[in-house]
Amino acid sequence: MLEGLRNLIAFIFVLGGLIFFHELGHFIVSIRLGVRIKEFGLGFPPRILMLGRWKNTEFTLNAIPLGGFVRPAGEDDPAIKDGLAAADPIRRLAILVAGSATNLLLGVLVLTFGFANGWPDRVSIVEVASASPAATIGLKPGDVILRANNKDIHLPSELADITYDNLGQPILLEIDRQGNIKKMTVVPRSTWPEAQGPIGVSLSWKIINYPIPKAAYRALQETGMQLKEIALLPINLITSQIQPSEVRLISPIGLKTINDHAVDAALELGELFPILQLVAFVSLALSVTNLMPLPALDGGRILFVIIEIIRGKRISPAKEGLVHFMGMTVLLGLMAVLVVQDLIDPIVIPK
Repeated sequence: MLEGLRNLIAFIFVLGGLIFFHELGHFIVSIRLGVRIKEFGLGFPPRILMLGRWKNTEFTLNAIPLGGFVRPAGEDDPAIKDGLAAADPIRRLAILVAGSATNLLLGVLVLTFGFANGWPDRVSIVEVASASPAATIGLKPGDVILRANNKDIHLPSELADITYDNLGQPILLEIDRQGNIKKMTVVPRSTWPEAQGPIGVSLSWKIINYPIPKAAYRALQETGMQLKEIALLPINLITSQIQPSEVRLISPIGLKTINDHAVDAALELGELFPILQLVAFVSLALSVTNLMPLPALDGGRILFVIIEIIRGKRISPAKEGLVHFMGMTVLLGLMAVLVVQDLIDPIVIPK
């Protein structure tokens, strides 16, 4: 009971907090650019109470604690002079991009904190099998593998990929042995005893605490990698580089399952990084998906502004509003389907 409540509170803070900061980005840029915000809501309606008013903006507390929203004046009515629709295209673009930009910045900051606080960013050897290629060249438990064939190694899978791509071929390893950097050459065998692998080592994560400059650099690297994976996912699906069975869209129900796993892992390990990994990935995913050119999303509204700039003439706000309404209806229908999917076929995360 207490564990479930704990995980629920963590989930509300994660998803609700990320959506809140997304909307905060829209709010700050709107105010700075002279567009009036009628309401900044904490949580989603129905409204519970009004918290106060500032610069003609009502701040409200709402019943569903999974984020927030901003309601600009004149969203689809250019007759309202200080409204969103009356703003010039450049100001509207800045306001629409601000939410995703905030999520992007937040993702980088969370990753920077994670890499500075302690992150599983290196691979260490736990065990070396006797009479294996690793034993032959003198690899030892505790050795940290820094590079393989001049490629930085941060994940066990990265070393595995290089190993399996070079069976029978020499691989140059750079290792850290208690602060001493050594270079060794290992030749992965083509056949091996069960559970030993081509070079005969078992691997584990090594938690690294980076100084802030290095942490920020690794955060930017990780951000670039994750954004690339998210952005290229549709292309990889179309080109069959990733099979549909390997990808699953999830609802907040599925995300809560992942959140629960991250919270449990953080408590078991006594480390923050499982939660920080989740927060950073979801924040970056929100940043990218909200920029997708789909009706009702920020990206869909951005597309209309770009078309306006190219044509030199605005599409009727009433027609644009209808398109976004239809898009929102489709998205809500998809969300309902995903909720049913996650209830009937829950996500199972290996321990």
